Amino acid sequence: MPPTTSVVYPGTNGKLVYVADSLGNIIPDFSHAGYQGGGVPIPYVAIKETLWPKLGDNADLIQAAVDRVSALPLDATGFRGAVLLKMGMYQLDKPIYIKASGVVLRGEGRSDVGTILYGKIPKPAEPGTGPRFRRPALINVNGAAGIKLLEESKQDITDEYVPVGAFSVKVVSAKGFKKGDRVIVRRIGNEEWIKKIGLDTATVGRNRWKPFDINFDRSIVAVNGNTLTLDAPIFTAIEKRWGGGAIYKYTDERIEQVGIENLRGISEYDPSIRTKEYGNMDRDDLGATHRYQGEEYFSDENHYANFIDLSNVKNAWVRNMSALHFGSSVVQANAGTKWVTVQDCDAREPVSQRWGGRRFTFQMNGQFCLVQRCVSEKGRHSFVLQGSEASGNVFLACTAINPFSSSEPHNHWSNGVLYDNVKAPLTARFWDYIIGWAGANIVFWNCEGDYLIQQPPTAQNYSFGHIGLNAVIFNAALQDLTKRNGHVEAMDRHVTPKSLFLTQLEERLGLEAVKNITNQVP
Repeated sequence: MPPTTSVVYPGTNGKLVYVADSLGNIIPDFSHAGYQGGGVPIPYVAIKETLWPKLGDNADLIQAAVDRVSALPLDATGFRGAVLLKMGMYQLDKPIYIKASGVVLRGEGRSDVGTILYGKIPKPAEPGTGPRFRRPALINVNGAAGIKLLEESKQDITDEYVPVGAFSVKVVSAKGFKKGDRVIVRRIGNEEWIKKIGLDTATVGRNRWKPFDINFDRSIVAVNGNTLTLDAPIFTAIEKRWGGGAIYKYTDERIEQVGIENLRGISEYDPSIRTKEYGNMDRDDLGATHRYQGEEYFSDENHYANFIDLSNVKNAWVRNMSALHFGSSVVQANAGTKWVTVQDCDAREPVSQRWGGRRFTFQMNGQFCLVQRCVSEKGRHSFVLQGSEASGNVFLACTAINPFSSSEPHNHWSNGVLYDNVKAPLTARFWDYIIGWAGANIVFWNCEGDYLIQQPPTAQNYSFGHIGLNAVIFNAALQDLTKRNGHVEAMDRHVTPKSLFLTQLEERLGLEAVKNITNQVP
């Protein structure tokens, strides 16, 4: 029988036991990730428009169909309908946009004989429009607005310390709150906290930080006196001495119930543009003369960086997709997104240079995103997050093939993220010179591959049941191995339960919820 860990393990009744540290922090419940808050099957939405490909540009044809469906009324389930793209090749001379709730874009498969969207090389950008990666994606799910805080509803949190994994906070007065209210729980980080984590001085170079807040998007499930109980835990501790916290109600203008499914995307590129430079790779010096030189490869960047971008959207999904030759992301869920599922997608043969700022294959910068059963070939940061708003996200049963860097929280305190049964080089660490502490309260569970895990001050990172060396060769010039190691248990052998996420989901919602999203056993 596989070993258990000392921090979370099955008890005598079969339920998980969580052991708190001296401050009350526990391994948090990650089971809220995914469409509709986890455990809900992705629906099949009725077809309202059917298209066949035509010669030449198909962008206006598809956009018109999407717009017609977007103008339909929402049905009782919150959907307007699906646009079905019949099998064949659809040349796209410009991007597609979905800007309304309840719209699904569906193909007839991601294979060579399925539905293929072929993104032509975009026309040269107009002066002042920015660099390559600020272009639109080939498909853009883009709500016009996100959430807006109701400043008059603000209540300060009175707890001296709210630990990681907690579901409740105390406020000065809970009179203005009720069950069902949508709220932002704000964790404040003041100048003293920045000093504590060592990112306040000029000695840290370009990664010097200023005070910032972390916002957790939640709903209230109960009000008891001045204690508010939340629908999901917090992922960075709220502490009075670092500025405390506050809670706000908000209005929500995000679109929702949007899906992209059963398609292949291809980005056209110029095959005459090639290079032999691979960036810093395992170099310990960032200078151009120290760049790794290897086999020549296609490196054009005047084409689509991203296949699918999600902005100002919640309860969305991307499934059964294949992507070829994009320069960075198959799916990028931006900050402000929530409850997104990305599943059964693969990225093959990306075309770009193989160093900084490229090949962030599955990039989840929102909250409660679930990426499962996805494959990244020749990516760099294949399963990645950026920014402190990236929290509560889960990568489950994903694989990186021939990666050129590590999967990881990549920037500015991404927090409360689970890598569960992922096969890829992984890090949760300090980036010397350009980033600082990339992630906090990150959990690796039964993963495989080389890894590097370090402990940020005031937080922790964990590795359980990891098969691989606690060392990585990538970005060696940006490592600081003087930082403390994170919490590591059961090296080179997996632990029980097999999947932390699926076990937590079963305990919260029952076995049927697990069956709704996977055929794996917890």
